[in-house]
Amino acid sequence: MFQTYRDPVLKRKLNKLNKQIKKLDQKIETEAFTNELLNVNATDGTVWKFVTPFKKKTKSIPSLNGPGGIANTDLEKANFLAESLETQFTLNNITNPDTEELVADSVMRFRTEANSVCKDFDPPLPSEVLDCIKSLRINKAPGIDGINNKMIKNLPLHTILTITTIIHKIMTLGHFPTRWKTATVVPILKPGKDPTDTTSYRPISLLPSLSKIAEHLILKRLNNYLKENNVLCPEQFGFREKLSTSHQLIRVVEYVTEGFANKQKTGLFS
Repeated sequence: MFQTYRDPVLKRKLNKLNKQIKKLDQKIETEAFTNELLNVNATDGTVWKFVTPFKKKTKSIPSLNGPGGIANTDLEKANFLAESLETQFTLNNITNPDTEELVADSVMRFRTEANSVCKDFDPPLPSEVLDCIKSLRINKAPGIDGINNKMIKNLPLHTILTITTIIHKIMTLGHFPTRWKTATVVPILKPGKDPTDTTSYRPISLLPSLSKIAEHLILKRLNNYLKENNVLCPEQFGFREKLSTSHQLIRVVEYVTEGFANKQKTGLFS
């Protein structure tokens, strides 16, 4: 009617009705959201379905060019990227029978010794698991299980005890769950690269946070065993506590400098 008569009184009534409609609409949406939230259940999987839309921050990948043509669908793009990454990360075919035999023998001997060693490891404590959980960052992306760090930080005590038991079984049985070793690979476009080229993407592997907790506790015990039994040679600097490859480089420089000072020759081979 306001469109016909252009009466200011009708205009005020129209504005009032619009406000009431908006409030009613917001109330209906709030009630629907509340009911949906109340009906979420962790046992039937509805909780994951509910929280998934809030976690998605994905950017679409354009059509990709590859040896097989052009990839338009998500499945085709995934296959193109998988083939490209497989080609990039395939090891060079460098074989040495003597080295391979030595490595195989060392691995077999280590596995035999590790079976008895792992049984002697101190079982993980719930307090250790809690310390690992406290150090997790909530902004990290979850792995294939969809369990993010914020969820883990809010787990009840009985779940922490269950996780501790699982990690203890991993140590005693020597079996790491395959699901915890399965990563979600996310392609990230390299800066300044062509987004339609499959080689322009670098992969980021997202592992489940629970597997990282287990790895941390296992690594801690392995490092203690290696240190207490002097298994590693003194020249091994990489991946050791308070040591790095930079320290090893400084060590080499010191040897060379000392040789120059004593008018000696320093040789290097690899």
